[in-house]
Amino acid sequence: MNSTWNTNIALFKKRFPALLDMLKNDLAFFEEECEKGHFPLPLEFLQAKNGSPTAIYRGKPSATPGAQDKAEAANARLATTNATSESPQALPLHSKYNPEREAEQLVSQFSRNDFDAAVFLGFGLGYGPLAFAEKNPSTPMILIENNPLFLFAALNTVDFTKVLSHQALVFVTKADPATAVSLLSGYRAERIKIFSAKAHTTHDTAFASQFLELFKRSLQKDEINTNTLEKFSRLWMKNSLANLPYLAKCDGVKKYRSTLLQLGGNATELPFVILAAGPSLAAVIPHLQKLKECCVLVCVDTALHAVLKAGVEPDFIVLVDPQYACARHLEFLKSPTSVLITESAAYPSVFRFECRETVMCSSLFPIGQYFESRLGQKGKLGAGGSVATTAWDFARTCGTRKIYIAGMDLGFPGKQTHIRGSQFEERAHRTSARTHTAESDGVSSLLGAAPTLAKDYRGNDILTDKRMSLFAWWFESNCATALKDGQETFTLTPQSLAIPNIAVSSPEELLKECSAKKEQLVMAKKQFLEQAEKNSVQQKNEDEKNGLPSFESVRDEFRESLENLAELSKKGLALCQIAIQNRTKVQEVNAKLSEIDAKIMNSKGKEAASLVFPTERQLAAKAGELPPSAMNDALLKPVYYSRLIYGELQKAVRAYLECLA
Repeated sequence: MNSTWNTNIALFKKRFPALLDMLKNDLAFFEEECEKGHFPLPLEFLQAKNGSPTAIYRGKPSATPGAQDKAEAANARLATTNATSESPQALPLHSKYNPEREAEQLVSQFSRNDFDAAVFLGFGLGYGPLAFAEKNPSTPMILIENNPLFLFAALNTVDFTKVLSHQALVFVTKADPATAVSLLSGYRAERIKIFSAKAHTTHDTAFASQFLELFKRSLQKDEINTNTLEKFSRLWMKNSLANLPYLAKCDGVKKYRSTLLQLGGNATELPFVILAAGPSLAAVIPHLQKLKECCVLVCVDTALHAVLKAGVEPDFIVLVDPQYACARHLEFLKSPTSVLITESAAYPSVFRFECRETVMCSSLFPIGQYFESRLGQKGKLGAGGSVATTAWDFARTCGTRKIYIAGMDLGFPGKQTHIRGSQFEERAHRTSARTHTAESDGVSSLLGAAPTLAKDYRGNDILTDKRMSLFAWWFESNCATALKDGQETFTLTPQSLAIPNIAVSSPEELLKECSAKKEQLVMAKKQFLEQAEKNSVQQKNEDEKNGLPSFESVRDEFRESLENLAELSKKGLALCQIAIQNRTKVQEVNAKLSEIDAKIMNSKGKEAASLVFPTERQLAAKAGELPPSAMNDALLKPVYYSRLIYGELQKAVRAYLECLA
């Protein structure tokens, strides 16, 4: 091996020892083949006009993953070689004249004002990452090359010292696309710059296309989250503050966490059945009475009316959406033997629902998180945008090995939107008029979010849309993770949208399995509920022993921190006004504003206030309304922007204090 390889691999081992250990078989194969003079990739190396090394890819698009061991690597090489002889390509990885200048032009597209991180999806011999590392030494850089042999080819050719010395470097190799995308979850999708060239991904087009598709969904999800925040943040604040006392009164779902695993034996065989409100639920409802005997029924709020109408009270009801429309799914209903799972931002009437017990999951919103951090956590549940995702995650965290889903259509089988008798349908009939019929509501639901055709589990066409696709993606990735833990997910309604990692079953098959071990499952269900109550008592004893503060003291502390924020923002506004009126005071004012900003960042209430603080998009729009003379003044522009932020912070804090009063 050459000196470039020896230097690079030594640096790589020092920086990423665990990763190199994972790649030891691939590394050994690469070095052995190179020593024999058999370069294990369809790359032709040559010298660019400026003297730098470059290469041409001579192969065909391939989905061959990185080699797992010597034998597999050899097979991969042979497969690539054969493919080349059948349909050869000649794709230059870099410029034949000046690869460095080409890379500099490429990374000039990156601006730290617009992006927080850079991702190189394939990188050839590494000229792009080298140019980026030099220009952005502290900006996060993620290098994705799923086939480690192509990574080694780069390390064997070009000096990677600048890349391997980069302050915020991540390498991704031998991972599935979903895992690669999940590594980017620490950044907002729209703030990530993706560098991807055809020549750098042709050797694994399947991986690249799947990664880009999943990343596109992340962008859609972030946009939906921003839109939702802008529309509902005030409602979430009002609900959360109205429901604060329940954080002290109600148990958390954590008492059910891993309960079946605690029981041991065959308890984990106890099936959980998730009941969603899709039209296909109608096919399962006749079996619910028998299923309840030996399964745990978890019903989402939208399906409750139909399930109760069938004479069945589910074991659990899940409602976590704060909207009033969702609270109406429980209106005029009661289920005395059910446990209601909700969160502190739910519409207040939800907590008056007549049931056996109301338990809470950890809040997704900063007010609930603030109080839970002091009064004790309730227990996190996954949230994929649909209440069905939360219900599924509850079943998973209980420790069951088999989760069955019914009515989660994520589409419109038979052009229907919901099961007959659901609150959605009843509301459409109640509000229908001559100029706006119930059918109009149905058409709006069908066509309201970029409708498209997909396939159900039987291979038949089903109408779905963009929103449903995001939910399906959540289930696909999370069910894959659950499978690795030995937890299987099945659908009882094959007319639903087909989702990878979810198998097909039927109510009849499930009942047949249950009847074979009915006595065992009935006992497991009884023990499951009893063990949860024991866990609750144990948790309360631990809380008393740890001396958790009272709800009243935490509430007073919360109010005090908000009042402190209000005072700081008031001082900031006054200082900004001084600087605007007297330009000679700008430097002095900026120093004082820095002190105020540090206090705000250390405030306990700042996260809660952020809920009703404008989003970046809203803040940019408000900044655009500032006087042009101010925005064109280099000295005063930051002061005007600071004044805008302090003003918005004061509005947010006042809104909280008014609700608390």
